[in-house]
This record gives sequence, structure tokens and C-alpha cells, in this order.
Amino acid sequence: MEKASNKASYNSKLIRVQRLINIRIAKSYGTVSNEALCILAGLTRITIKIEETLQFYEYIRGSTKRRHWLIATWD
Repeated sequence: MEKASNKASYNSKLIRVQRLINIRIAKSYGTVSNEALCILAGLTRITIKIEETLQFYEYIRGSTKRRHWLIATWD
């Protein structure tokens, strides 16, 4: 099963929304690239931030399962 964060259609929609926000923040023209807009606005690309949050969630979820397993086997 493919994760929603890996689908190109979702990523393109997210990038489009972030681009509009970055144009407003940076007060620049629409011809500037998305990567340059992220730098000018001082923001991380939204796809990178989503992937980072997903990895953190999976880490926390996995460590919670391990903790419950350790408590159950300790008794």
C-alpha cells in the first residue's frame, strides 16, 4: 500500500499551496522558482516537513509498542 505522502498528485497540490503562501511572504513575482521562494521566505518545503513528521510519528508509535511489550514481559 502506497503512503499518501508519496503520491505525486498530493505533493503537487501541497507544493502549489505552499508556493502561493511563499509568494505572499517573500513579496516576490510568480516567476521565481519554488525552491528559491522557500529560501526567501525562510520556510522548509512542505513535502520535507511532512516526511519528517511522518518519520517522527512512526518512531514514537514504534517506541510506544516496544515499551508496552517490555512492561508486559516484565510482569
